[in-house]
Amino acid sequence: MSASRPDLRALLAPRSVAVIGASTEPNKVGGMPIRLLLRHGYTGAIYPVHRTAPQIQGQRAFASLDAIGAPVDLALVAVPAAACDDAMDQLVRTGARAAIVFSSGFAEVSADGARLQQRLGERAREAGIALLGPNCLGAMNFHERLFATFSPVVLADAPAGGNVALVSQSGAFGGYAYTLARRAGVDIGHWITTGNEAGVQVADAIDWLVREPRCGAILVYLEGARDLGRLREALLAARAAGKPVTVVKVGHTPAGARAARLHTGSDTGDAEVYRDLFEACGARQVSRIGELFGDAARPGPAASPASGQAIALFSVSGGVGIMMADRAEELGLRLPPLPDAAAQRLKQAIPFASTLNPIDVTGQVFAQPAVLVRSLHDAATCGQYRALAVFLAAAAQAPGVWPLLQAGIARLRAEPAAARLVLSGILGADQQAWLRAQGCEVFDEPARAVEAAAA
Repeated sequence: MSASRPDLRALLAPRSVAVIGASTEPNKVGGMPIRLLLRHGYTGAIYPVHRTAPQIQGQRAFASLDAIGAPVDLALVAVPAAACDDAMDQLVRTGARAAIVFSSGFAEVSADGARLQQRLGERAREAGIALLGPNCLGAMNFHERLFATFSPVVLADAPAGGNVALVSQSGAFGGYAYTLARRAGVDIGHWITTGNEAGVQVADAIDWLVREPRCGAILVYLEGARDLGRLREALLAARAAGKPVTVVKVGHTPAGARAARLHTGSDTGDAEVYRDLFEACGARQVSRIGELFGDAARPGPAASPASGQAIALFSVSGGVGIMMADRAEELGLRLPPLPDAAAQRLKQAIPFASTLNPIDVTGQVFAQPAVLVRSLHDAATCGQYRALAVFLAAAAQAPGVWPLLQAGIARLRAEPAAARLVLSGILGADQQAWLRAQGCEVFDEPARAVEAAAA
C-alpha cells in the first residue's frame, strides 16, 4: 500500500497477537486483551511477553518478542511511555507488521512526550509497521474475534459482527458509544480508536473500512484531522462506495478546543471548514452521541437566562469532556478550573488528570474510585460552582465504585451549601432510582447533563 493508504490487515485481521507488558492480573491493561481474546474465541496465536513470568492466564509467556521465534502480525504495547522505545526496537527487529500502543504520556502531556511520539511514528513508518495510538484503547474486529483492547465493554459478551463500524479518536467515547449502540440495537462489526495518531489516522481507518466488504456504514468521533486532504479522500471514497458516514465533530468552541489539546494533542481546526468538508463529501454531521444511532436526542431543559454561571464538568473520558465543554460554552456558562488545593490533590493521585475544567479524571478512576469521590466533594463544596455535570461512562458498574459513590453523594446531600450533581453514564434502574431520590438527575446523553446543570 502507499504511504497515504497504509495496509491495516495485520492490525485488524492478524494471524497472531503478542502483548508486550502482559499482566498476570486479567483486569489490568496488559491482562484484559489476553482475557478477551481467550474468552471470545480468537483463533490465532496469542503470545504474552513478560520478562520473568513463565505463564500468563494459562498461556506460555516469552521474555521478549525475539524469544517467540515465530512471526508476529500484531503487537499490543502495554508498558510505560519511557519503555516504548525498547518495545519499538523489538518490533523492528522481529519484523512485526502492526502495533497498538495503549500507553499514555505522549503529546497529550508535554513537549518531551510529543517528541517521543514523533519518534515512535517515524520509526514505525520506516519499518512498515501500521501503528495505532499511542494513548488509545485499541481495536476490535468482531468478525475475526479480535479484541485488541483493554476496554471491558465486551467482557460479558461479544456478539457476532454487524455491518456498522465505529471509529473514534477517543477510546472512552468509543467504549461508551459502543454500549449505547448495543442498547439501540445497532450491531457493531469493527471498532477502532486512534488516540494520538502517531501512525494510523481516522481517515486511514475509514479508507480501509470502505474496502472491507463486511462494513456497510461508518460512525466517527473526531476532534481534528492531521491531514484534511486525506480525510476528504476517505469520505469521498465512502460516498462512492455507498457507505454512509455519520460524524460527531467536537472542539468547535474555544473551551472544547482547549480540552482537545489536553486530551490527544489534537488541533480541532476551524468549525466552518469541517462543516463545509462534511457537506461536500456527503457525510452527516451530528452533535450528540445518540444521534449517531438515529436518535434525535430530545433537547434537555432550557438553559437559565442567567448566563455566566460557573459549573464544573467532570469526565472519565477526555473525549466526552470536550463535547460537554462545547455545550457549556454554547450555553454561556463559565468553566473555572478546580481550586488550587483540590487540583493538587487530584494531580498527586492521578498525574495525567486535567484540572482545568472540563476536569478529566481519566479511566484511572476504575482503579482509584475514592479519588473521583473526593474530587467531586472538593468541587461541590468549594463555593465556586453552581452545579457539577459528571460523566461516569461505565464506572458505576465497576467493582467497588458504586458503594463509594453512594457514600459520597449522601455526604454531599447533608451539606446544604454543596453544588448539585447531574450525572450521565451507564447506570442500572436501581441506581438511577436511588440517585433521583437524592436529588441527582441522570441522563444517557452527556450534553443533556450539561443542559440540566444550566437550567
